[in-house]
Amino acid sequence: MSRAIASRYQPVLVALHWLIALMIIGLMCVGFFVLEEMPNIDPKKLDILKLHMAGGMFVFVLMILRVIIRTTSARPAPAESGSPRLNRLASITHLSLYVIVFLMIATGFSTGYVIRGAFQPNGALPDTFSVLPTFQAHAILATLLALLITGHVVAALYHHFVLKNGLFQRMWIGKRTIVPDEK
Repeated sequence: MSRAIASRYQPVLVALHWLIALMIIGLMCVGFFVLEEMPNIDPKKLDILKLHMAGGMFVFVLMILRVIIRTTSARPAPAESGSPRLNRLASITHLSLYVIVFLMIATGFSTGYVIRGAFQPNGALPDTFSVLPTFQAHAILATLLALLITGHVVAALYHHFVLKNGLFQRMWIGKRTIVPDEK
């Protein structure tokens, strides 16, 4: 069965891409620069943590929608960089972004489950999260995700400014055309 090829990604997919990107960057900033710096005895930390967790669950719902739409709609052919190695690296990076985001959500949810007593009346956070294996995994994955996002942005800028191949337009707002795949 041949698959249709689109000039751009489906508009809902474009919106999800940018919304998820903003949500993830915001959640990572809260994690790295607010929650990490705030002592667990600070009474405000639990409220910020609840918002952080709610944001993570919202990203989960958006990611599920994104996967469903991405697998059921026409999309552009894979981008060409002119280098088979870079093309392969792009494929690995895109898959890794999906996998690590889902693993981040899973380890965040698991950490929330481990500390669930903190959310009860008179509950308290543990002295430190760093002793929790689920949190350790969450922190490592956050660093890996930050590196992958940086690489993704650098690659997009390389396509836009060096290769000038219109790659950025595929994940932006604009007229979309669909043609049958010749394969």
